[in-house]
Amino acid sequence: MTVIYKNATLITGATDQAIPDAVLVVDNETILYAGPSKDWQDRNEHEVVDLDGHWIIPGLIDCHIHMDLYGFGDTFQENLVEDKLRTLRSAKLMSDTLCAGFTTIRNVGTVNHIDFAVKAGIEAGYFKGPRICTSGKIISMTCSGTEYFDGMYRVADGVDDCRKAAREQLKEGADCLKLMATGAVMNPGGVPGAAQLNEDEIRAVVEEGLKLGKHTAAHAHGADGIINAVNAGVRTIEHGTMADERAIESMAAAGTYLVPTMSLHDLFMAHIDTVPEFMIEKSSRMQDDYIDIVKQAVKAGVPIAMGTDAGTNYNYHGNNAAEIVYLVEKEILSPMTAIQASTRVAAEAIQMADRVGTLEPGKLADFIVLDRDPVENIRTLAEPKHIHQVFKGGAPVL
Repeated sequence: MTVIYKNATLITGATDQAIPDAVLVVDNETILYAGPSKDWQDRNEHEVVDLDGHWIIPGLIDCHIHMDLYGFGDTFQENLVEDKLRTLRSAKLMSDTLCAGFTTIRNVGTVNHIDFAVKAGIEAGYFKGPRICTSGKIISMTCSGTEYFDGMYRVADGVDDCRKAAREQLKEGADCLKLMATGAVMNPGGVPGAAQLNEDEIRAVVEEGLKLGKHTAAHAHGADGIINAVNAGVRTIEHGTMADERAIESMAAAGTYLVPTMSLHDLFMAHIDTVPEFMIEKSSRMQDDYIDIVKQAVKAGVPIAMGTDAGTNYNYHGNNAAEIVYLVEKEILSPMTAIQASTRVAAEAIQMADRVGTLEPGKLADFIVLDRDPVENIRTLAEPKHIHQVFKGGAPVL
């Protein structure tokens, strides 16, 4: 069935211009046309939906979540929740995420392959949820703190073991791979600035993914780990919190995407009584410099893709758009650029731009209808009352 959505202001994500008096034409799950109404030639009888006074934007994309984490003040509490319950909870959280306008997510680390089960359930139609690109377990060297997230890491040492670890995730159905290029804020004993897996170990993981056309994401705070990961061919750097000029130049030269996860650090500081002290101590040293670092990366031409780290401390699924607001209000990106970082650029980063990320003919009809201009007021995206409708593959979600 063909449906014509008319009289809306359209943001396709493909350009930085909004189109007034626009038409979006959807045939079943696919876009037939998206543009000015004057250029739509087909005048046959179709179902017509008048969206006068509304805005249409592409479905949003979050490039960095952990679907099986709930947002506990201390993430160690997750170890006390049984896997079957975490799987059911993850299904509910993914439904919340979809209803918030995020029609696609990339999951970058989940306990005991819960992510594969949830993805399969969504694709089978058992419950609603976003399109999912997921990595399975995170590949990490032997180091302090991995036990804090029991079952989330595949510990591997040496080139051959890293290669095997990558193959294991791909065998289970991973769409991408995730590895630890540096230490972590959220692992006790982890040193965020310290490089972890060596360049040759990282390259082994990257190579295994590329054999199947799949990319690798690298958790990387410190500059040396970022450079190791870029040199080894990773597609996205997650966090980039302590990048220096060398690291930024390496990302820019290689066209590596940066997925900063920024607003969660403010959440840590807003809950200092319940977030573990070691997380507060490490995070508090980072945030002021982090904002300047990401601004420098933008200026250098590093492509920025939006990610939230949703599921971490007080960083709840369904509140993902708070990161978009943060990027704008901290003057890191303009409103339109932040929307593109959460649509077109995000889709490119996770190798899904052929299907989603922009509203163009031939792509899937994933879009949001808003009752307020998100460019004029970016908080529109984070306030459910302004989300009139969410569509995934042409079908209404709300």
